[in-house]
Amino acid sequence: MSSKRVSISVVIPAFNERKTIREIVRRVKATPREKEIIIVDDCSTDGTRQILREFQNDPEIKVILQEQNGGKGKALSLGFQAATKDVVIVQDADLEYDPDDYEALLRPIDLGRADVVFGSRFLHGERRVLYFKHSLGNRLLTLLSNLFTDLNLTDMETCYKVFKREIIQNIELQSQRFGFEPEITAKVAKLKCSVYEVPIRYYGRSYAEGKKISWRDGVAALWHIVRFSLSEAPFVKDRAAILKVMVLPPIDGDVGVNTLEAFEGAKKYNAWICERIDFAIGGRVLEVGSGIGNIVSEVLAKDRVHSMVATDLSESSLATLADRLGDDSRLSCQVWNAEDPPPQALTSEKFDTIICSNVLEHIKEHGRAVSHMRELLKPDGKLVVLVPANPTIFNGIDEDLGHFRRYTRAELSRVLSENGMQVVELMDHNLVGALGWWWSGCVRRRRTIRVRDTRTFDRLVPFLKSIDPLLIKPFGGVSLIAVATPQQSEAAAVALGASQNG
Repeated sequence: MSSKRVSISVVIPAFNERKTIREIVRRVKATPREKEIIIVDDCSTDGTRQILREFQNDPEIKVILQEQNGGKGKALSLGFQAATKDVVIVQDADLEYDPDDYEALLRPIDLGRADVVFGSRFLHGERRVLYFKHSLGNRLLTLLSNLFTDLNLTDMETCYKVFKREIIQNIELQSQRFGFEPEITAKVAKLKCSVYEVPIRYYGRSYAEGKKISWRDGVAALWHIVRFSLSEAPFVKDRAAILKVMVLPPIDGDVGVNTLEAFEGAKKYNAWICERIDFAIGGRVLEVGSGIGNIVSEVLAKDRVHSMVATDLSESSLATLADRLGDDSRLSCQVWNAEDPPPQALTSEKFDTIICSNVLEHIKEHGRAVSHMRELLKPDGKLVVLVPANPTIFNGIDEDLGHFRRYTRAELSRVLSENGMQVVELMDHNLVGALGWWWSGCVRRRRTIRVRDTRTFDRLVPFLKSIDPLLIKPFGGVSLIAVATPQQSEAAAVALGASQNG
C-alpha cells in the first residue's frame, strides 16, 4: 500500500492555560511535519491572551480570539473551519497529551487505511496513574457509545482525534462544551468512516493542576450519546467532498429503489390501494412507473385482467419486476419515460386502464405526461392517478425521493383537465400515513423511509382502512387518488354512447 506523509492542522482550544500554552506550542512546533497551528482562545482571563501575542508573527501559527466564552466544542468548530492542511488534529492546551504521539496517530492515514484516528489512553502505552472513578466513567461512557454506534473503541472521550480535513469541515457540530466527543463519534460512525485507534501516552493532571472536566460533563455526555446516536437530523454540509476522500466510501443505494423495496413487503397496503381503484380496472391495463412491481402483482391477481404492460424508465427496475412476476404470460415490460411520446410498442392497441401511482410528482412537466397517457386510452378508458397530497408536509423524504411537489385537490384536478382528462372520482387516502410522513420528515427530519416502519404500518392496515373513511374528509390523507376519463367532443360522446347501447 502506498504511503504519503500528510500535512497537519493542529487545533488547540485554550481557556486560561497561561501556565502551559508556551510549552504545548513549542512541542507541537517540534513535530516533524508540514503544519499549521490554530489556537482558539475561548475568552481567557488569566493572561493567556497576552502570551498569544508572542505568536502573531509566526507563519505557522494562527490565533483566533473569541469575544465570549463559548466552550470547547465551539472553539473546536472555529478551528476546524480555519484549517487548510490535509489532516486536522485536536490538541488540548494542557500537557496531558504528548505531540510526540502524532506520528503513531498519523500512520494509518499516511498508509491510506484510515479516515479518522482515535488515540487511546487505555491501550498499551505510558500513562500517569490518577483518578480511578474518572477512568471508570470514561470506560462506561465509551461502552455506552459503542452500544449505540457499533464501534469497538476503547476510549471515546480521548482528546486525540485525527480527521481528514474534508470530513471534519463538512460535519455540522452542535455541542458547545465537552459534548463534542460523543457527538463527533456518533457522526463519524454514521458516515461509515474508516476509524482506527492507536495507543497514546497520557499524563493526566489533577484538578489542583487545572483539570476542568467534571462529573456534570459526564452526566451530560450520557445525554449526548443518546441524542446524537438516535438523531436522524441531517448533519453533512457537502457529502460529495467527504466521499471523495474516504478510504472506502459507502455506496449510496438509489433512494427510489430502496423505497420501492421497503414497500415490497407492504402487501396489505398495496392491496388496500387496489381495493380503492378496483372499479376502474379493466381487461387491458398499462402501469406507468411500475418500479419493481408492487402494484402489478395486485392487478394481475384479478381474473378479469387479460393483459398488462408494465413500464418504467429504469431497465434495472423492470428486470427485477420480471424476476418476480415474469412467469405470468399476461405480463410484458416496456422501458418508457412518460415525459416522452409513447413508443410504437404501446400505441398499437389502446388500454382500458392506465395506472400511474406515485409518478407525476417526479415529473417537472407533469401535464405532458398526462397528455401522453391520454393518447393510449380507449375513449371510455380510465386513467388512475395516485399522487402525494398536502404541500404543507413536503419534507426531506420528498426531496431525496426526487419529488417536485405534493398536490392539492385543486392542482391535481387542474393538471388532469388541462390535458384532456375529465375527473370522475377524486379520493383522499390514508390519514395515518400523512401523520407518519409529517412526524418522520418534518419533526424527526428523516430523509428515508425505513423498512421496519413500513412493516409496522402494514400490520396496522386492516384497522387503519376501517377508520380512514371516518377521518379522511376533515383532515385529508398522505395521498390523492383520481380516476379520470378522456374528455370527448359532444359528437364523439354521442357516438360513444350509441356504440355502448348498440
